Amino acid sequence: MSRRDRAVTPVVSTILMVAVVVVLAATVSVFFLDVTENINEPAPVVGQTSGEFEPGADAQRVRITHIAGESIPAEELEVVVRASGPDVDAEARLVNLPEFDEEKDPENIISSYNDEIESNDPNTWGVGDTIQFEINVNADFREPPVDSSNDADELTVLIVHTPSEAVIVRKTFTP
Repeated sequence: MSRRDRAVTPVVSTILMVAVVVVLAATVSVFFLDVTENINEPAPVVGQTSGEFEPGADAQRVRITHIAGESIPAEELEVVVRASGPDVDAEARLVNLPEFDEEKDPENIISSYNDEIESNDPNTWGVGDTIQFEINVNADFREPPVDSSNDADELTVLIVHTPSEAVIVRKTFTP
């Protein structure tokens, strides 16, 4: 063996040792610096939705229908309802779907929450499924308002994907 062949082994071993130390340092720093904590999972894609708001004599009904996109587990959704106008500025949240948590509606905006998600599987909001609820007269959108002390002009409904904290649907109604 020549002298030139023996010099390759220390150089290769040094390069390998440096590579192992760099990979080990990167791996350890991820765990100690908690870099992965701030990474949210991506929000599902809801390609298209339709929204209806019916301010009737007996009920003020809201329906949001999923037309295109991914199916989403109901437990990953939160519905934010905001009513605003000259006499009203209130917000309610529908959480813990498909159940309704009344503690998130301190101003009593939502009067009923029946048929939480109209679908074959109420635990999933997918294509063709509808989220439906009724607005209480504490935010009166009827023309003319029956209760003039609660006259409201605009209703905004946001559907939030809670794991990613992304708003996946935003509908604004001005009856």
